Amino acid sequence: FSPRLRRGEKMKIIDTYKRGEEMSLLYHTLKDYGLFAAVPIAAAAAAIYAVIRVTYLKASHKPRAAMSAEVARGLLVWYLVILIVLVWLPELPRLLFGKITLEEFAALTFLPGEYGNNGRFLLLLGGDFSVLRDEELIGNIVLFVPYGALLAVSFRRLRWWAVGLIGLGTTLLIELVQPLLERSCDLDDIIANTLGTLVGYAAAKLTLKAVSAARK
Repeated sequence: FSPRLRRGEKMKIIDTYKRGEEMSLLYHTLKDYGLFAAVPIAAAAAAIYAVIRVTYLKASHKPRAAMSAEVARGLLVWYLVILIVLVWLPELPRLLFGKITLEEFAALTFLPGEYGNNGRFLLLLGGDFSVLRDEELIGNIVLFVPYGALLAVSFRRLRWWAVGLIGLGTTLLIELVQPLLERSCDLDDIIANTLGTLVGYAAAKLTLKAVSAARK
C-alpha cells in the first residue's frame, strides 16, 4: 500500500479484495457443482413439460389451474431437474456437452459412498448454537426452500404436514441413493432439507395471504 493511503482507505481496499475472492469462490463452487450447465437442461425439461401440459389440457378440455399455479408447476419441474443434476448427476452436463465420454461419466458417477451422521442437530439440541454458522447446514436448508414454496403455490390445497412429508420423502430418496453415487448419506441433511421445505411452504403461504388481502 502507498504510505499516503489512510487506514480507512486501506481497509476499503482489503474489503473489496476479500469480497472479490468470495464471489470468485462462489462462482467456481457453482460451476464445479454443474449448476450453470444444469440450468439450460432444466429449462429444456420445463419447456417439454409446458408443451405436454398445454396439449393435455386442450385434448381433455379440462380447465387449467390458476396461472400462478401453472407457472409454479413449470418452475417446479425446472427446480427438480436442477436438484437431480446437483445431488445425483453433477457430471451429466459435462457428458451432454461433450466434455467427457460415457465411460468417464460412469467412472466418475457410479462409485460407492458412505452412510453417516455429522450430528449437527444433536449439538443444536444440546445448546451449541455455533452450528447455525455451519455453511453446509444452512445451504441444505436453503436448497429446499424453493421446493416448499413451489409446492405451496402449485397445489394450494396441500396442508403443511403433507408438504413436510413430501419434502421428507424426497430427501430420503436422495440420501439413500447418494452412497451409490460416490456421495454420503447424512441424517443432518435429511432434517435440514425437510426443514427447508417447511420454511418455503410457510413463506409462500404468508405471501399468498398478503397478496390476497391486498387485492381486496
